[in-house]
Amino acid sequence: MKADLVMGLMGEDEPLDVAFRVLTGEIWTSERLRQHQEAGNLDGYLHEGEHLASAFERELYEVYFDLYDRLEGAHPLKRRVGDLLEQEAYTLVIFDGLSLREVPILEAVFEEFGLKAEVRYALAPVPSDTSVFCQAHFGASGPSELQGMLTPFAFRHVKQESWEPDFGSQDRRRVIWALYPDNVFNLDSEAVNYEKHVAGPVAAILRNVLASGPPKPIVVTGDHGYLWQGGGCAWGVTNKEEEKLLADHFKAGRSTGRATPQLSRSRLAWVSGEDAAARGRFAWGSRVRGATRLFKHGGVTLMECMVSLCEVRV
Repeated sequence: MKADLVMGLMGEDEPLDVAFRVLTGEIWTSERLRQHQEAGNLDGYLHEGEHLASAFERELYEVYFDLYDRLEGAHPLKRRVGDLLEQEAYTLVIFDGLSLREVPILEAVFEEFGLKAEVRYALAPVPSDTSVFCQAHFGASGPSELQGMLTPFAFRHVKQESWEPDFGSQDRRRVIWALYPDNVFNLDSEAVNYEKHVAGPVAAILRNVLASGPPKPIVVTGDHGYLWQGGGCAWGVTNKEEEKLLADHFKAGRSTGRATPQLSRSRLAWVSGEDAAARGRFAWGSRVRGATRLFKHGGVTLMECMVSLCEVRV
């Protein structure tokens, strides 16, 4: 696959398009989701897909490392909601932590309502974290602060999957920020069930939004993606020195505000001033004391930085 992958990357104006086609056309597909739904095992959809996504990105890491420059640098797809917010009518639904994995789930809900969504990708600002996204797009530290701000749109901060829209007819500019799926990632890893904690709430909230007959266009996206690091789908660190370097800087997380010259000289991290983010799907848990959760974000990987952008216009 490496030779074909390199040829595809070298022949494209935008290498990220190649990655998006593989991730959504071969890995996170409706067919694979349906197979695991029929088997009653959506955790299998997550785990199988993560191993495939990990193997795919490892190839990219080895043969086309320049791809990380695309994820880390300035890019138009990092400002994906700016134009929308200036329109006279829209419904923007932001799911905290929504990723490319959830695209088949979103498409199925849209189909229930006879809608066909155009599926594209957007990029999360680095580090791939809620506060960075919210500051870049809304000038706020997070959705809680945004809720109390005077804005030109009607804002709802959704904390329950049973939430039903309560907008008035005059609310033609609607921004809905749902805490799912990120709010469950602080649970013990064994307690997180993909169907119960991710697929179910995301689908339920979107159904309630669509049932309310929202203004169009309807745009569904996420602020950042996430990794599942269980089952051996993370990468081993090359040597003890690199393992210690990552563990000392990032502890159990994937970003830090205490970068050092030593880290900036490493190929293992993106560094900008004092900010740094782990690059690639490396795991260094053996060097970290205390709990290390399997759901992570804040670093620079395809699954953290490439997020879904689903849009219905008519």
